[in-house]
Amino acid sequence: MRATHRHVMHLALMAVLTGLAGCSDGASGTDADAGAPGASSGAKPTGAAKAKAFDPPAKFGKEIALPVDEDIKDWGFALLGPTLYHRTSEALDAYDTHSGHKLWSSRLGRKDWYTGKEGVPSDDQTIPPVFAPQDGHTGVLFAYADYTKGSGTERDRTDVYLRSVDADSGKVSWTVRLPAPKGATVSDLEPAVIGAEGGTAAVRVLTSTDDSGGDGDQSATTYAVDLKSHQVTWQKDGFAGGALDSGIVIGAQLSEEATFQAIDGWHSPQEDLAVAGLALTDGSPRWKQEGRTAVEVEQVGGGFFVAGSLRDSRTGERVPSSPDGSFIHCFNDQRSVVVCDTKETARGIDAQSRTVLWTISEGDPAREKPEVHNAFHGAVYATADADGVILDARTGKDRGLWDGASAYVINEYAAVGIDMKVYPATG
Repeated sequence: MRATHRHVMHLALMAVLTGLAGCSDGASGTDADAGAPGASSGAKPTGAAKAKAFDPPAKFGKEIALPVDEDIKDWGFALLGPTLYHRTSEALDAYDTHSGHKLWSSRLGRKDWYTGKEGVPSDDQTIPPVFAPQDGHTGVLFAYADYTKGSGTERDRTDVYLRSVDADSGKVSWTVRLPAPKGATVSDLEPAVIGAEGGTAAVRVLTSTDDSGGDGDQSATTYAVDLKSHQVTWQKDGFAGGALDSGIVIGAQLSEEATFQAIDGWHSPQEDLAVAGLALTDGSPRWKQEGRTAVEVEQVGGGFFVAGSLRDSRTGERVPSSPDGSFIHCFNDQRSVVVCDTKETARGIDAQSRTVLWTISEGDPAREKPEVHNAFHGAVYATADADGVILDARTGKDRGLWDGASAYVINEYAAVGIDMKVYPATG
């Protein structure tokens, strides 16, 4: 069954929401544990030798259901080559998209997922792993929290860790514990790696100012971590990073009355929130847009993000060619085009000149306005009524029909639905 674009993007919208020396001593998931609880089981992926790339894919094979445990909390997944990397509350798993076989599983080995003070919270974030080159190999990055119950005079605490796992072998390369947020405690909502660029990763941690486990003030802390030294280079409390692009960490500057909803972002009864961009290198402010009651940030890439409209990552300014309308979502084809979709309009925009390449609107007498699912390397994957259709990213013209697959995530080797059904590319 094909998941609709609205349903898919509604669930995934906040996936990317997210004394400064990093610490690696004392608790679970330290550097010394790299071969212990989180060590991998299995061999180097073999999918690359079997699978054939189609760039961009236009045909897909039969659906493959991956051998996942539906009783384990799913945090999200990402494609790299012919391998799908799946992050759960218990492990990072790698699957061959050609056969559906599990290649390895890197166990997390943490003590407790939630503190359990008020029962298990509803955490509907989608948090895919992030890839980054490191010392001649590719690291798969993710963040996680580990709760430790205090004894004697020690208070209970929740620590946050950033971990890198080798993409080929599944072995833990390193793990670093992040410094505690200032004047707050880590909340029960899962932390997230926002992205990684130029040897630095950005991590967002949701926090609470209430130590009693009740309904305290909500906030967030964002960190930058050097992937070579494993040190935290800066820490910004009261800032919820949501996207990383072009050397800018983009997110919500929070107020005391801010509240977070995993699907709908940050809200305040006052106009005291801001969308802001910080330099990844040192956390210095680059731009800020104040006077908002709500902020949600969607990663696009290629110099863009979405916060109510398509915006320039370097300046925060609205792109003039961005369509106006409700529920805007934009897709970077990773070459030269950004495709934006609203209820009223689908539009292709040149990523360099920012000019409109094509537009298909509701009420067009000649064409049915498609619902865009994704874009990749010159192809736009969409549906029009019951038909799956592939459009040319630069002209908007129909290239042909596609059937069966769901392109929530897509590359040269496969399309994957939000339900983790895999459709290998065949042509």
